Amino acid sequence: MLKLSPESPLFIVLIIISFLVVTLSTWLSSKPFLLKPFGFNDIIQLLTLQLFISLLLERSLEVFLTTWRGSFIEQLDISIQQEKALISEKIKLLEAQEKKFPSLELSQVSGLPPEGMSLEQQIIQNFTQNQQDSLKIFKPQIDDINEKERQRAAYKSDTRIIALWTSLLFGLLMSAIGIRSIEPLVVIDLDNPIQVVIFRCLDALLTGGLIAGGSEGIHKLIKVFLDFMEATSKQIKNQGLS
Repeated sequence: MLKLSPESPLFIVLIIISFLVVTLSTWLSSKPFLLKPFGFNDIIQLLTLQLFISLLLERSLEVFLTTWRGSFIEQLDISIQQEKALISEKIKLLEAQEKKFPSLELSQVSGLPPEGMSLEQQIIQNFTQNQQDSLKIFKPQIDDINEKERQRAAYKSDTRIIALWTSLLFGLLMSAIGIRSIEPLVVIDLDNPIQVVIFRCLDALLTGGLIAGGSEGIHKLIKVFLDFMEATSKQIKNQGLS
């Protein structure tokens, strides 16, 4: 897959195309839209409808994706847990054997240690060697667990990408059939059809992206708007009292 970076020619071409599209759109629709008189309830009604649609979409996708791709993840999780439990039991068994036969470590120290090495250093070396041997015993199982965990991470990443693209598609479709975010708040000039087409396309993209972003994002947007309105109301009251 071609990576997009600021140094790549594709990035420069996209920048030029975006600039031309914006310039052409501005030239074809130079007359600005007029805003309709709207209030707090109008904004809340618009966002509440999109929040409701986003919640339905999230729950539906969760059911579909769990039915379609959930079984493989569950099998991987069970396999990983079983192998981890098996390794844990083997480690406990080795520790129990070492406690039961502590003389085995001392028996490995036969005769005098090599020249330039103390008896304590030789015991430490033998202990380290035993640890490395234990790791070699469990290495195939550890590698298998790591590989399965990589498969699980990649599978979850693919599932997340599928969910995002599906959400975006459904969001765009909902926006295309008439669920819009900005159009209800402006006066449409039907005498300029090119401007209307460009505006509706952009509105559909924004609304589709908002719905696809999930209910949490819309809820945060509603909270920001409520906080702004509350702060504005308090400021107006304070000015009136002063």
